[in-house]
Amino acid sequence: MSGKHGKFKRRDIRELIQGEYGLKIYNMHEGDKGVLVYTDCGDKFFKKIKKDESQVLFIASAYNHIKDRGFKNVSAICKTKDGRYYSRYDGSLYILEDSMRGKYFSIDSEEDGRKIGEEMARFHEAADCFIPETGSRAKVDWGRWIDKLKVQSMRLNKFKEIAEAKSIKTRFDKMFLKHAYEYCKKSEEAYRILRDNGYMGKVYKSMQTNQLCHKTFKKHSIFTVDNGDIFLTGMENCSYDIIETDLVSLFESCIGSRGLPYLESVISGYSCIRPLDTDSMNIIKALLLQPGRFYKVANIYYGKRKNYNEYELTKKLERSIRKEGRRYEIVKKLEEVME
Repeated sequence: MSGKHGKFKRRDIRELIQGEYGLKIYNMHEGDKGVLVYTDCGDKFFKKIKKDESQVLFIASAYNHIKDRGFKNVSAICKTKDGRYYSRYDGSLYILEDSMRGKYFSIDSEEDGRKIGEEMARFHEAADCFIPETGSRAKVDWGRWIDKLKVQSMRLNKFKEIAEAKSIKTRFDKMFLKHAYEYCKKSEEAYRILRDNGYMGKVYKSMQTNQLCHKTFKKHSIFTVDNGDIFLTGMENCSYDIIETDLVSLFESCIGSRGLPYLESVISGYSCIRPLDTDSMNIIKALLLQPGRFYKVANIYYGKRKNYNEYELTKKLERSIRKEGRRYEIVKKLEEVME
């Protein structure tokens, strides 16, 4: 085991897990996000989590709720022998999650699209009616997008005015202005679509049923295991929200150039279990259309933050423009499906 966990820390981790969780460890392997641990009770993943105890309890109870409602192909956070869902190591909180051997999921066929669509719909059915354990601190995202897009639209236009007013323009300014008009219009359009297509109605419906969402339904959270099943993990950012946000997350991560032809199969797979109406499709379109990555970088440069590296920030702006371009390809495909 190499990298940030040296021999001494490896021994610490082994002793901590065996002592606090009562597991026998056969081997350990360091990954990008934590330590994969092979135990007498199956594979586990030990990772740092930037949450407090009440937030960890919310995540753990979310996993438990979903499994209890019949969705078995999902991870869970292990309890220590004294009933905690976390351990303290090196001054931080760590969790030990169930893990499965497999490969990251990708959408390379209509069958892949249908399969992940159906799996997400079943996940959302199991994640409905969620009441966390007492003492949890819930994460709530209901209704945030309508105000977020309104602010984004206003600030992008303000940043455009600031850049245009400069007598000497930096490379960042020139690159920003080259795309600013287009993204200001997209931000305004995304806000109008949400406002006029039942976004708040979807929020109220989700609130009535206590709908929980994964929030990072991306490649690194979706595995294809040896028997062909899909296994879900990575719910550290789960929150109360509308289901359309998870579909957007999936499209952003798994619908690349190879997966784009199969977007319709994802929607069909989902809809055969939980039908998506026109408002849902328009909300998904709006959330894909809004230039969030471009705005985030511009907000650092033209906002109040001053401790940035201009060269690195310019590179980030370039990357954000490429990513926004890929998202817009998904929007165009989605519009074809909606016709």
